[in-house]
Amino acid sequence: MLKKVSKSLIMLILIATVSVGIFSVTVNAEDRPIEQITLSPVKGYEKLDPGEKFKGSFNITNTGTETVDLHVYVKPFGVDKGCTENYEIDSEWTQMTGWTNLEQSNYHDVKPEQTVVVNFSIEVPKNAPDGGQYVIIFVELGKFDKISGAAIGVTKRLGYKFHADLGGKKHQSGKVESLEQLSWYWEPPINSISQVRNNGNIYFTSTHKYSVKSLTGKVLYETSVDQDILPDTCRKMKMEWDKTPAFGLFWVENEIEFLGKEQFSSNKLVIVVPIYVVVIFGVMITLLLWALTLKIKNNKNVKKNTRGSV
Repeated sequence: MLKKVSKSLIMLILIATVSVGIFSVTVNAEDRPIEQITLSPVKGYEKLDPGEKFKGSFNITNTGTETVDLHVYVKPFGVDKGCTENYEIDSEWTQMTGWTNLEQSNYHDVKPEQTVVVNFSIEVPKNAPDGGQYVIIFVELGKFDKISGAAIGVTKRLGYKFHADLGGKKHQSGKVESLEQLSWYWEPPINSISQVRNNGNIYFTSTHKYSVKSLTGKVLYETSVDQDILPDTCRKMKMEWDKTPAFGLFWVENEIEFLGKEQFSSNKLVIVVPIYVVVIFGVMITLLLWALTLKIKNNKNVKKNTRGSV
């Protein structure tokens, strides 16, 4: 009898183990996106000389579950007056768009887990301007006509950014134009927004360090973000503590560094109080004042009645 129970128990364990394994595989397969691609690397930085012909490349991997087509093309990489990226406006810093050539523009039937290499070349003119030049190479995922290359349906787009330093007379200059950090929040999260401008002719990298501490100085959250600031443009960086409690008092520190030194720093006391707490507190204060008023009136009436009885 004991042997039968042991055998039955072993069978149940085996069945449960196999079932869990099958379920895990099924869940992973269902969670995996149908159409998805990744780029590696996502950025490139090179020092180029006037008259030089540069050859570069980056990888695209199909990380989805279906076979897809890819279309690759070149656009200017710039920033508009609103400090956001713009891929339609040409400027003196995006001349490299016309110097960039792709080895291949269309990649058909890219299978799951397959990686393709995108090769490109840049022919720098002998009279190229001093400073920086910038270009972005976009990769679109979807279905494309195999003959004309026309898009039938585009579902996703990623971009490879290329930064070139052409040397010559370089001028590096920048400033922190603003930093928005509120002292009071009705609801989480706590955040800050910085804006940095590049007044030079070559890009630089700005680092925004952000930390939140308790009143006793304990670090509750800290992070930092690097952002490339292109010539004659500005960029905004938003920092946010997404796990900010609904109520609390904190020290929030912001530090911005670029061109080899700290350009801005601040340490601000910030309070997070839900609006309903303020309403309840206001009602309590009102009731307290009302009660005090009634008490004062009652005391006056008692005194009057006492005098009258005498």
